[in-house]
Amino acid sequence: MTSGKPRITAQIAGRALHPLLRPFAVGYFFTACAADLVYTQASVFVRHSVPKFADITEWLLIAGLVMAVLATVVALIDLLGERQFRTLPDLRMYAAGSALVMALEVYNLYLRQSVGADAITPTGLVLSLAASIVLLATPWQNWARMYR
Repeated sequence: MTSGKPRITAQIAGRALHPLLRPFAVGYFFTACAADLVYTQASVFVRHSVPKFADITEWLLIAGLVMAVLATVVALIDLLGERQFRTLPDLRMYAAGSALVMALEVYNLYLRQSVGADAITPTGLVLSLAASIVLLATPWQNWARMYR
């Protein structure tokens, strides 16, 4: 007989790791998007082309990607370790949304590291906004509910 709640494979001190890691990645990506908005709207930054501010957004993207990779590894451990996770109705949409966000942010980071602060306006901002929209549209709340 199977219970309604799946067995969590990746855990520490009895707590599931995925719902602990994912909010950090999401927070870093949203903060990078907010920093891009500030950079593009504040004329003093644009006039003086402050590269240090662009460095902040790079670090936010790097931190977000590191946390997203960790959350992905933990989610894969849970997915492979428990069959009930594989039967979730929104699994494919959640996985596709997460992969798309990571691809957008990897490209965003690549542009910033190769072009510099000029990559923020408008391409970096558009990529950050697109990633934020995908994060908001992805049904990750349903996935997180399985851990409760």
